[in-house]
Amino acid sequence: MKLFLGEITPTTISKASSEDLNANSVSRQKVIYLKALSNAILEKEIDLQTLSLKSSDEVRKELIKIKGIGNWTIDVYLMFSLHKENVIPLGDIAIKNTIKELYSCSSDEQILEVSNKWKPYRTMASFFLWHYYLEKRNRKPLVY
Repeated sequence: MKLFLGEITPTTISKASSEDLNANSVSRQKVIYLKALSNAILEKEIDLQTLSLKSSDEVRKELIKIKGIGNWTIDVYLMFSLHKENVIPLGDIAIKNTIKELYSCSSDEQILEVSNKWKPYRTMASFFLWHYYLEKRNRKPLVY
């Protein structure tokens, strides 16, 4: 049975049981990660309101400390939530495969070298790469 949590906040996530979250299609591992993030916010280890005032590197250093938050998650957060202009999620398989395909790259170093040419607008390049990846596979393109 699905549980209606009401407004999704760090408090509601923290108080919800793992079983209730599982019943709402949240995997066991994601429950651990959501609770870790919620607790970090509630215990003031991280302040989401101030992240927009920080550099991408400062945001990355703060978020990486939280269990379940890795570089891909941080990159996507920087791009979509904080609107940072120079982010390319090189941990994203679609991004990597598209760069490999379009630029005949075979190593991570070559991929990084290509992506560095797009500074300081690597976020826009990421959007184009995702769009290309989806179009080529006849999948619905992203809408921003």
